[in-house]
Amino acid sequence: MMSVLLSLSLFALVICHKGSAQLLDDKCEKGFDLNEFKTPWMATVYNQNEFICAGTLVHRLFVLTAASCMTERSQLFVRLGEYDCARSHCNNVEQYGVAMAIQHRDYNPYTATNNIGLLKLRGEVVYTARIHPICIVLLNDISSWPIKSFRAFGWSQRQTLQAVVLSHRSPVECYQNGKMMHDIDKQICAGNFEANTCLENSGGPLASDLDFFGEKLTVQFGIVSNASELCNSASLHTDVTAYRNWIYNTVRKLETQGDRVLCEECSSNWTEDVFVRLWEVSLFQSTFTGVLITNRFVVTVASAFVTGYTPVKVETKYHERLDVESIHKHPQFKYSAGSTKNDIALLKLAQIVPNSDLVKPICIVLNPKTPRTLTALVDVVTEDFMGVRYVNLNPIDHSACSQKIEEPVEPSQFCVEKPSDFVYESPGSILGSFHNVSGTDKYLLFGIKSFDKRGVIVYTNIQRYADWLVDTVNCD
Repeated sequence: MMSVLLSLSLFALVICHKGSAQLLDDKCEKGFDLNEFKTPWMATVYNQNEFICAGTLVHRLFVLTAASCMTERSQLFVRLGEYDCARSHCNNVEQYGVAMAIQHRDYNPYTATNNIGLLKLRGEVVYTARIHPICIVLLNDISSWPIKSFRAFGWSQRQTLQAVVLSHRSPVECYQNGKMMHDIDKQICAGNFEANTCLENSGGPLASDLDFFGEKLTVQFGIVSNASELCNSASLHTDVTAYRNWIYNTVRKLETQGDRVLCEECSSNWTEDVFVRLWEVSLFQSTFTGVLITNRFVVTVASAFVTGYTPVKVETKYHERLDVESIHKHPQFKYSAGSTKNDIALLKLAQIVPNSDLVKPICIVLNPKTPRTLTALVDVVTEDFMGVRYVNLNPIDHSACSQKIEEPVEPSQFCVEKPSDFVYESPGSILGSFHNVSGTDKYLLFGIKSFDKRGVIVYTNIQRYADWLVDTVNCD
């Protein structure tokens, strides 16, 4: 009798706590039909400007994909809200840098076992009708075995989202098709009957609708391991349900880690209410500016050096001159008249700049998303006022910016309309935003001015180069 009561109590406990305790993210996809082809959880993963893989948003900070997509980990970024870029021009796409790429520690590229990984984003995703996560069910009772068919999702070469219906097959059929299941409990054998229907990339989901405690959920059951094999009658994929504990533990461990500041001694104020541009430097005898990001490095635009001019000194805001030891332009920097790509450079100073009340590095937090409103700190000197004025600026859509300047805008750039109420500054000047970091309000660097054209200012997005900045600063 006691065991019966205990079983009923446990059952009631599961029913009463079916929310966040049983789903990785309780705001995941509910009440939609896969046949409607609504996929607000689809993600695309890029390395620099090259598409790598598909993925799925599973949490406000994490994208799930295949471990095989992470062989090139440097400067990854993710795009969300991308459906049919050929027709919609992706006006509502949100872009996030990748703070950390986590492969399953037992991933074997030769056998494709444990082919699963998570990408931690730089900044939390704001959920909208176009962007929110797919469901990952944490209950051990839910498995892929009873699911008769899945929908696999991926991207065509025209950046159009495609879906393939896959029937759940027995391990024997995969074996007969030349696919050895090295771990039958962690892989799904599935295939389609239309040999001319294929996906062109891996990392996307095998999804199915599931009735879950009276709610209809869109649940991810698998990850496409090798999209080129989907044309076959049977192929192997990663079974997500076998990794629910790994996903849960990884997310919970990493989601609570705070913002990482590049330089702990950074500052932009003398007192709590008095902000000054302590980090600003000018390239001596040059029309370019830069900003101190550590006590040894200045970030500026690589376009400052296209004429062959090499500054041997920089000058701080309060006229202290500092020697330059070396210049590090981004290796993919390209320049053409009125346009630039990867327009960023680092100057290594010949000596460490001591902390003082007049010179301090600006703050860079390595995992925020570019905010919707940015703030320029503008020096103002009048008869009545001397100090810094705040000017709020809103980034404009990449497509609208491209139309205005009549040139493509790179994913590593963002644009604002040029303010009319003050004369804007030289290339290399910065734009940032106020954020609370570990209980303290700080002014964070988000962009450096690359060029302006037709009433628009184009900035290099600092967050897109966080890995390169860290590697250069730490290794040089």
